[in-house]
Amino acid sequence: MTKGILRFFFDYGAGGCLWAGNEETLSKLGSGPVDAEFVDVDGRIKYEASLILPEQTRQLIQQLDFEHSGYLNPLYPPDPSLWTQACCDRFNQRVDVLLRRLQHLLSDDYDIVDEQVRYIEDPELRVYLADNPGLNAVDKVTKPTVS
Repeated sequence: MTKGILRFFFDYGAGGCLWAGNEETLSKLGSGPVDAEFVDVDGRIKYEASLILPEQTRQLIQQLDFEHSGYLNPLYPPDPSLWTQACCDRFNQRVDVLLRRLQHLLSDDYDIVDEQVRYIEDPELRVYLADNPGLNAVDKVTKPTVS
């Protein structure tokens, strides 16, 4: 049996981090983040995730998805992210932990292609903050900038 291919990356507000990486995997698991369940406006599960993962792993994915949703600049997304290097480092380290965990859990059936960007503090952040005194650097994500 041939292994499936999963692409690993977070997309703003998608709710998951695993995506079909080839036609066979797409036909087996479907489109969208295959590790995300979809809920209706009342919070009821509308569609189960195509790929069921342990609860601890799901919780880490949800935490990282939330953090990732706060990466973009809240005023104008193409402007520099407000994340400090410390915030980037924590996110990147936790992404690496998650990736290793997913590879361990899924290696019998899937190859995982790591496409998640590892973030660094924007070199223009300090200048940008000086020009925009109403904004502050972000050391910890407490709210999304993208929904």
